[in-house]
Amino acid sequence: MGRLTMKEVSELKKSGILDKKAVEELENKGLVGTRKHGMKYYLKNGKGKVYPTLYFKGLGKKTTPTKEMETFRNEFNQLLTKYGIKE
Repeated sequence: MGRLTMKEVSELKKSGILDKKAVEELENKGLVGTRKHGMKYYLKNGKGKVYPTLYFKGLGKKTTPTKEMETFRNEFNQLLTKYGIKE
């Protein structure tokens, strides 16, 4: 069984399907995701949208990024906000 996203849980709560107690129980059982996704940015090209991405190949879950990687990621995000269009 997969996890529900935070967005799905909030929509179910707003529609009255889930109450606060049910949401807390789902969270305690680990059935609700904990990550919040940031804004998506895109650039326009002749045929549509292009989504710039950044990842470090070879950086697994057991390793942590270096200070240089974090600095690079922050500068990349600044460029996205400068040149990209929010979705």
